[in-house]
Amino acid sequence: MTLADMKINQSGIISNIDSECKIKRRLLDLGFIKGNEVKFERKNVFGSPIIFNIEGSFVALRKPDASKVGVIL
Repeated sequence: MTLADMKINQSGIISNIDSECKIKRRLLDLGFIKGNEVKFERKNVFGSPIIFNIEGSFVALRKPDASKVGVIL
């Protein structure tokens, strides 16, 4: 499952980031590190961007970027 597949108010643990992701370094800097807990907060009416709560901070990701981050519920 990926971040993009999560439902509102669902929480999970980051399992991996796709090695082909162009913004992998940026995601790591924002706290999307293997083992960190992430919560799906809300999304735009059109489905993108999606807002996540990670380590107490709210981060908005575009859906294509969120689909590159694996998560375990």
